[in-house]
Amino acid sequence: MVMADKLRIWCCPHFKDEVEAIVASSPLLSSAEITTYPFSCLQIGQNGRGKIDFSSNGSDYRDLIIGGGCLNKSIAKDLGLDLSGSLVPDQCFYLVTSKVLVDDYLAKGAYLLTPGWLKNWQKQIADWGFDQKTAREFFRETTKKLVLLETGVRDSSQTDLKDLARYLDLPSESIPVGLEMLKLSLEHLVLAQTRPREAVAPPDRFFADNLMLVDLLNDLLSAGREEEAVARVMELFHLLFAPGVLDYKPLFSGQPGEKAPLLDEFNWTGSGRGFEIALKHKNQVMGSLILDDLAFAQYKERYLALALPLSKVCALAIKKARDLEEQKKVQEAIRRMAGIVESSDDAIIGKTLEGVIVSWNQGARRIYGYEKQEVLGKHVSFLLPQDQPDEITRMLEKIRQGKSADPVETVWVSKEGRLSDVSLQVSPIRDEQGRVVGASSIARDITEEKQRALTERKSLEAQLLQAQKLESVGRLAGGIAHDFNNLLAVVLGYCELSLEDVPESDPTYYNLTQISQAAQRARRLTRQLLAFARKQVLSVTSVDLSEAVSEFIGMIKRLIGEDVKIELDLAGNLPQILADRAMIEQVLLNLAVNARDAMPKGGVLALSTSQVELDEGYSATKFAVVPGEYVMISVSDTGEGMDEETRQKIFEPFFSTKGPGQGTGLGLATVYGIVKQHGGNIWVYSEPGQGTVFKIYFPVTKIKGQVVSAPKEEDLPMVEGEVVLVVEDEKELRELICCVLTKQGYEVLCCEGPETALAAAAQYEDKIDLMLTDVVMPKMNGKELYDKLFVQRPGLLVVFMSGYTEDVIANQGILHNGINFLQKPFSTKELHRKLRVVLSA
Repeated sequence: MVMADKLRIWCCPHFKDEVEAIVASSPLLSSAEITTYPFSCLQIGQNGRGKIDFSSNGSDYRDLIIGGGCLNKSIAKDLGLDLSGSLVPDQCFYLVTSKVLVDDYLAKGAYLLTPGWLKNWQKQIADWGFDQKTAREFFRETTKKLVLLETGVRDSSQTDLKDLARYLDLPSESIPVGLEMLKLSLEHLVLAQTRPREAVAPPDRFFADNLMLVDLLNDLLSAGREEEAVARVMELFHLLFAPGVLDYKPLFSGQPGEKAPLLDEFNWTGSGRGFEIALKHKNQVMGSLILDDLAFAQYKERYLALALPLSKVCALAIKKARDLEEQKKVQEAIRRMAGIVESSDDAIIGKTLEGVIVSWNQGARRIYGYEKQEVLGKHVSFLLPQDQPDEITRMLEKIRQGKSADPVETVWVSKEGRLSDVSLQVSPIRDEQGRVVGASSIARDITEEKQRALTERKSLEAQLLQAQKLESVGRLAGGIAHDFNNLLAVVLGYCELSLEDVPESDPTYYNLTQISQAAQRARRLTRQLLAFARKQVLSVTSVDLSEAVSEFIGMIKRLIGEDVKIELDLAGNLPQILADRAMIEQVLLNLAVNARDAMPKGGVLALSTSQVELDEGYSATKFAVVPGEYVMISVSDTGEGMDEETRQKIFEPFFSTKGPGQGTGLGLATVYGIVKQHGGNIWVYSEPGQGTVFKIYFPVTKIKGQVVSAPKEEDLPMVEGEVVLVVEDEKELRELICCVLTKQGYEVLCCEGPETALAAAAQYEDKIDLMLTDVVMPKMNGKELYDKLFVQRPGLLVVFMSGYTEDVIANQGILHNGINFLQKPFSTKELHRKLRVVLSA
């Protein structure tokens, strides 16, 4: 025992009390120095590596390391540790009690504790960064019970356990384990390390104490799993022989068709200091056990004489554990299947081919209200209402004939008379020979699903009705705007012509300006109607919605005043949308005005953007929503909110909750039309007194739009007598346009329709520079007219004009590249500018 006074024991702080108690009670260890390493199992991977030198630093100390899973082979390698000759099992709890007990509690969801960890539990939880709420949530998700492995080293452990259990609101349990196992392991390890290589033959009791051997063999034969049996075999041979090398090789799994390998009863190892013995049971080789580097190699024959009979018992234990494990797996599979059937929410009913019920699970009891004893032996048809077709009998007949029975939906009645919609599947039950001996039916209650589907269908129908109503109103508004725009064009045009000829001092000048201003207001009104009807022309480009909101927010701030606080939450790196920037700003403006009016005493206007994915589930509940990627903008206020009846009408044109003269009722209708024309969707959420939220979804695009800078007024060339062919079926407007163009210096060919235009072009021998034509005309539209004339006169330029667009020149109101368009009504200045831009290009 010369080396005992030079022993230094390194241990985890959580086991220091146990090691100190053992050292104090063991003469073999009494002079050992105890040192703790400064990290725990939760710190080793973060800041523990390389923080401590386990070496002897040139001293005569012999280091012994005690630890658990935190010092596994991988981490030990990183730290440069040699764990041979140390106590480092996979779990530190194995140091004080058996592996079987530890694994059993862990498998049942227990959180194992040691007295050393428990005495500072408040600090441990605080180091994790947990408050009480977070700690409770974490442990409830992972733990069913707190279990203390009570080693008896601290009197206050039970009190600490109760405090921790109360803090985490979890049940607790204390298991007395003592220190005998750890003490025996330490003494045996020290003895094996300090035993001289050459010594006299040990007494027979060194090989095996009879009583201890009987206990060990009984423990070995009680193993329930192969892994456990092998571990106990290793433990037995380690305690009895203390070899320097102990290894087990599994050579045969016992699977059907597998041949057992040939192996001698034993072989001596190449070192000459040990042997390999076969673990055989009834000529089946389960594996082999290698014992090498024996402390008393000169007595290896005596070791072998004891090992050979033990190997038979060990092989039997492994085979028994393997068979028991397989049996448990089969039984567990049967129990699991039975548990699934029994606990299923669906009604699983076994019956004979005649329809007599022979099994009834909890799902059937829950759905139909009958206990098992009330239904066994009855025909299953009693579950059907009297007026319901007997689907069961029909399906059983198919099963008897060896055919498959397709699932059906039917109605069953419960014990209380409640009718349930069920989805019914009937399958055959076969015996070992494959003969159909019965049938099993799975009936799933789909009453709630059908009700939910009915509710969703009604919601979609309501959305469809609303969309159809708005579409009808939109067509009406678009038609009115078309005719009205022609009239407004005449009014505005002649007003401008008259104002040029009347001096400002003339009283008539004032009258004409009032007429012009009224016409301009009417023009804005018709454009709002066109926006709602989705008949305005869009000039689209790629737009970053967050950028558009950010740049336009200054205008919104000036508009809504200081009483309303604006909050922004704009996402960065949003995908692009294809949009008309001016129309997007119109949407923001209208929503901001609407929010301001809903907050007369001030409040908060919040705008946020984000990228969202609308899946099949969402689109199934929203009419006309296509699944895919969208950019969403949310505009919310803290205003007065609205009831459901008002919410259903807010997008209808001329509907307003404001007083007379306070609004046209076209603001939100315009927003709706603009969003729809961009291929987007808009939804509103509001309750009285709870404010309002508008959510708008624009589809993501990968197409890059074109941005064309308009030329400056001074850069446009003067009129040089270019020839313009004017085609307009409205007489008053046609005469006005021809008059204006003639006055501006153009040579004008004035035509009342497509046929007249074709004839005029055929008779005119000189070059025609440009055609200005209405889009919608009788017999032939403006696009068709231009296509015909272009064949005769290549290079002919064209400007289309209309009160609203049809798909003649635009796709869903979006102009094709290269299309020149003039929206009616237009001023004489707008007409002049458009023609100069096109002719100069």
